[in-house]
Amino acid sequence: MSWIVRTKSEAYRFRNAGRIEVEQTGSLHQGDPMLEWGSVTKTVTARIAELLDREGSISLSSPVSEFLPETGLPREVDVRSLAEHTSGLPRLPKGMIKTTADARDPYAKYTTERFDSDVLPDISEQLRGPVGSFEYSNLGYAVLTRLLEVATGNDWWTLAERHVFTPLGVTDVSIDPDPNSVPVLHTWTGRACRQWKLSGPFVGAGGLHGTFDALERYAITRAQQTPGEKPFGWGDDGEQYWHDGGTLDHAAFVGISYDGLKAVTVHTLGYNAGRVNKTVARLKRNSHRASATTRLAG
Repeated sequence: MSWIVRTKSEAYRFRNAGRIEVEQTGSLHQGDPMLEWGSVTKTVTARIAELLDREGSISLSSPVSEFLPETGLPREVDVRSLAEHTSGLPRLPKGMIKTTADARDPYAKYTTERFDSDVLPDISEQLRGPVGSFEYSNLGYAVLTRLLEVATGNDWWTLAERHVFTPLGVTDVSIDPDPNSVPVLHTWTGRACRQWKLSGPFVGAGGLHGTFDALERYAITRAQQTPGEKPFGWGDDGEQYWHDGGTLDHAAFVGISYDGLKAVTVHTLGYNAGRVNKTVARLKRNSHRASATTRLAG
């Protein structure tokens, strides 16, 4: 929607050894608003699954069908495959957009009840590839979210607070923020842009809101829990562990270098989906140049 958004905003911060080296706060990012994290939420869901595996509540190697037998998924589709996008499930559920309302807000209709009744019973028919091959799947993370809820008897937010955010000391996060705290974007005619609502199990795929500071603090403290080891559910680009996410008009990126010293956090409002990654690439290039200059000067 970037072409119809009147005012856009970008915030970024590059931190090295705890020191902020580069920072920008756009106009819509000032005052600690609650921002959509998009698919960075998936790293929280993956962490919940990892910790529940460690405590014995679930096993990452267990077939999904042991927890959700109505799916009819083959036994080789296990919990780990959902978290690692190797389950063979497509990016989105079949028949997701059937009406104009669906097109405007595609995730809103998927309450837990509707997900259980309309998606899970025929999900085995939606397998598109062999288990073990990578295909990024929001649907897979919605299934993982539902599995964690069924296995524990707790909703996703309760699990996220208990296992992830409270131990990390991260506050200013929510799946149901005060609407007045969420930035409102407007079209060139002055109309407020309506944002997506991620309902039911899709909350665990991309439904988190949080401040920019909370996004950075979450990434840094999460990486510090497993120093030198890729956090479960994160990506690896050869230099850093990372994850990004985008909803309709919000986009986020967090990355932590292997040694844990460098952290880059970016959030955009109103830009197209590629903007956040271009900003990350620019910050990394500038960091490399600065490092080279320092070495030459030394």
